Amino acid sequence: MIQIMSQALPPTDDDRAGALPAKQARSRRTRDQLLAAGYGLVEARDFEAVSIADIAKAAGCSVGAFYFRFADKDAFFRAMIAHRLEEARASISELLETSDGSDPLDVLVAAIAETFRRRPGFLRAALRKSMEDPSVWEPMRAHGHFVADRYLDRLWRDAGRRPAKPVELRIRFAFQIMNGTLINALINAPGPLQLDHPALTNELVRAMRLVIDADATPDGGADQPRKLASISRSKSA
Repeated sequence: MIQIMSQALPPTDDDRAGALPAKQARSRRTRDQLLAAGYGLVEARDFEAVSIADIAKAAGCSVGAFYFRFADKDAFFRAMIAHRLEEARASISELLETSDGSDPLDVLVAAIAETFRRRPGFLRAALRKSMEDPSVWEPMRAHGHFVADRYLDRLWRDAGRRPAKPVELRIRFAFQIMNGTLINALINAPGPLQLDHPALTNELVRAMRLVIDADATPDGGADQPRKLASISRSKSA
């Protein structure tokens, strides 16, 4: 029997992973200024070439203020990941709670593809660091499961029932294909569709639907994916 475990990220408190506790508003403000500076710098050049002094200067604070909030640059980068994922979880949850007539899969894939377009330096840095320390990518991996979980929750809400296990597996695999395609486009740019190609999102959704709507195993019900998708689209409308 196929066992599919949810691996969504747990909620986080106000202190970012990798950061020392910030209890006062001024300390939290300094922390957030440093993180904002880090995001700007990592889009301009390789993170390994960015020094702590660079980050502090861009944030308008001292190197001592940096070390008051972060143990080192690695801890700082982990805090950057935690902060971005916290924002992403909130955004994705809001997207999938909205019923404005849009297809939830179309909206979700478009939002994720746009994240890759807007933050290529940050994502490349995370991938490079994960080659040295796989634990760096664990929050990102868990976030991928979170996204699939929330999409399944939306299908469940619209259809009134959870997809059968074989269908759920295909849905999760479709998201794995999406993530793999976007990462490959980010790192290797193999073509024919690059990250900035206007057809990329539509083709990703088309490929995902082909997987999700493929004939199921006998116990999964071949028509269930189409019925679930149809119900979700009609509920959105």
